[in-house]
Amino acid sequence: MAPQLPDFSTTKLARITSKGPRLDLWAPSSFDYDVFEDKFWGDLIRDEYPAAKTNGTSAAVTFTEHNTNGYIDLVSGTDNDGYAGQGLGHQFTGDRGVLFECRIKLPAAITTMKFEVGLTDADDDAGAINAKATPSLTAGSCAVFVFDTDDDTAIDFVSAKGGTAVATAGVKTPSASEGINFAIRIEDDNVSAAINGIPVAGHGAGAGIEGGTNLTPWVFVQARAGSASRTVQLHKWKATQPAY
Repeated sequence: MAPQLPDFSTTKLARITSKGPRLDLWAPSSFDYDVFEDKFWGDLIRDEYPAAKTNGTSAAVTFTEHNTNGYIDLVSGTDNDGYAGQGLGHQFTGDRGVLFECRIKLPAAITTMKFEVGLTDADDDAGAINAKATPSLTAGSCAVFVFDTDDDTAIDFVSAKGGTAVATAGVKTPSASEGINFAIRIEDDNVSAAINGIPVAGHGAGAGIEGGTNLTPWVFVQARAGSASRTVQLHKWKATQPAY
């Protein structure tokens, strides 16, 4: 049996770095783990990515060769509720104990916008979360951080099992131009979440998500006012799970 990934609640945060506690995966480069990681270097986006999900004038997912430190831009475009989302593939599950990590950078203006970061069951939805305030869902199963100024100015963490949402509100209030590290761990039907290495949410008791559902990494941005385009930079993302 493959080594088990430690969860947020019991380690489990034994390694301390200059950026605070970090998860300590035992051997993430070993044969016993499947690891996908992309830093967006080189001269183009990898061919294995599915087509970006976009809608509206100038909405796009773009990559510029030689950009400093490597990243892709998710551009909402200038239409009201225009959006851009990028997935990977539905190869990850809670039953395997997936750990998702990513770093994004927010735009210089974070008014009139929505963004999502996490794992969801589709790479072509118009957002996993339809409305943060309720929350109401587009996805059937997901575990995502969501920010939406149509509701308030805080990030919530929302997971869903069979279309029923569980939410932890106000896990962080972001700042303009801020870089943020997100992490989500799913074990069977239970979900834990961290921001910048600090645990912020746990949806347990088997009610957090459907562990057998295939999930994709997901980043999404949406405009919340006409003509005010918003761009989120995805600097790095990674998904790790036992290989068998």
